[in-house]
Amino acid sequence: MKVIETTNLGLAAARGCWRIAFDALSADSLPYKADDVVSPDVLEGLLNDWSLDEGRVPARISAVHRQDIPSISSNCHNLVLTLEQAGKSSLPDSLFVKLPMESLVTRWFFSIINSWRLESHFFRHVARDLPLRTPVTYATHWQGSRFFLVQENLHEDPTVGLFTNPDMMAGPPIDLAYRCLDAFARLHATHYDLDRAEQERILPLDFHPFLSPTMGVLSKTLNRLGLKPCMKKHPDAIPPDVVAAYKLSLKHWDELLDYWFAGPLSLLHGDSHLGNFFVSGDDMGMLDWQAAHWGKGIRDVQYFLIDSLPADILASHERELVDYYVERRGHYGTAIDGEATWQEYRSFTYHTLMTIVVSIGFGALNEEQDVLMTEILSRAVAAVRRVDYAGWLHDFLD
Repeated sequence: MKVIETTNLGLAAARGCWRIAFDALSADSLPYKADDVVSPDVLEGLLNDWSLDEGRVPARISAVHRQDIPSISSNCHNLVLTLEQAGKSSLPDSLFVKLPMESLVTRWFFSIINSWRLESHFFRHVARDLPLRTPVTYATHWQGSRFFLVQENLHEDPTVGLFTNPDMMAGPPIDLAYRCLDAFARLHATHYDLDRAEQERILPLDFHPFLSPTMGVLSKTLNRLGLKPCMKKHPDAIPPDVVAAYKLSLKHWDELLDYWFAGPLSLLHGDSHLGNFFVSGDDMGMLDWQAAHWGKGIRDVQYFLIDSLPADILASHERELVDYYVERRGHYGTAIDGEATWQEYRSFTYHTLMTIVVSIGFGALNEEQDVLMTEILSRAVAAVRRVDYAGWLHDFLD
């Protein structure tokens, strides 16, 4: 089985290399370097060719200036731009532009897992129907190993508060965590318990990080192959009992998939840590939808709590936070059982662990995030031990 898995990963890796090579040689490839995109003619072409609003007045840009606003991402090069425009325009004078990292390894990795393709699809077809605020998107497209997003510059909105790496390290105040849980409940109640045809119409299974024809094969393989290099980089971070539970989960992967993704399901954010939230007046909005998929809402919740709160803080509030989410689901008309949800929470702690293990193991992240990634690994390990994921797993398999 490992030979088959490794072969499948090799084929996917080859496809990623082919996409990068094709994009490098094709005259019709999307631009991906910041220095190219800040050219007025190039940015104007992207906006006009791939606009989300076909009735919008075409952009006419005479000059572009980069703002000195840090915008760190694990896999993208983010730009904040000021425009000088000629004539009448429906665009603001400041925009946020999201591009692939120039790193060859990062572009290769994310072309395999299709995160950029998913995010482009999400903002073109899905975001407008959600109850949460998402950044206004003016243009987006995905092609081969490249993509781009042109969105509103949230820094220009005085009602918006964004979160940084130091905020992730410190963790949000508990009252803000409750606001995020309410936002999750609203999101998860919106597209809930739909049949497969309805799900396909909103977000096709081809984008699913665990069940799609491509990622269904790759996800288990990535999790298996990511463990050893992660432990090599952080030899004392994952204790033997957690390693054993990790490997046992991979051994029973198909059984776990059946449990994790048994209905009823909701539309999830999928990468739901604090850094992908923003304050929007009295509400919470969300950005960076590269991992959206159909699943159980509590997956978003545990991922947010474990990644975003220091382990000691979460340990003091964990069950009450989960209970609050359950209460809010009932408030929004999609009641769920409290005890069943807690058991699902225990099971999904493995997802937070495997995500950070793969991220560190494959090194598809930039150096600026190393300190934060190490802390998140520590939080994930603490969580699977605190809720006794291994005990849950053994009970599940009995």
